Amino acid sequence: MRRAAAALALLLPLGGCGLYDRLLGAAPQRQPETPEQQECREEARQSPAVTALNRQRMPGNSVNDDRLNREERTLLARAFRDCLRTRGLTLPGGVETEQPR
Repeated sequence: MRRAAAALALLLPLGGCGLYDRLLGAAPQRQPETPEQQECREEARQSPAVTALNRQRMPGNSVNDDRLNREERTLLARAFRDCLRTRGLTLPGGVETEQPR
C-alpha cells in the first residue's frame, strides 16, 4: 500500500507538467501544414532575400555558415509570415510565433 502511494505521489507531478507523456514516448503532435502553408513555405525558400543571402556563402568557413544560417532562419520565418498575411491566413504557433530551431 505504501509503495503504491509513493509511486502515485511521484507520478502525479510528472503528469501535471507534461513529463509523463515524454517519458512514455508520447510526444506532442504538431499540426500538419495545409497546402497553402506549404506553398508559402516554398515561396519563402525562393524569396529574393534568401537568394541574395545564399550568394554570400563561403564553403569551409564555419563562422560565415553559422551567421548565414541564423540569418536564413530569420528571413525564412519573416517571408513565410508575410506570405500567410497576404493570403489572409492565420499564423501558426498560437499566441507566440514559432521559432525555427
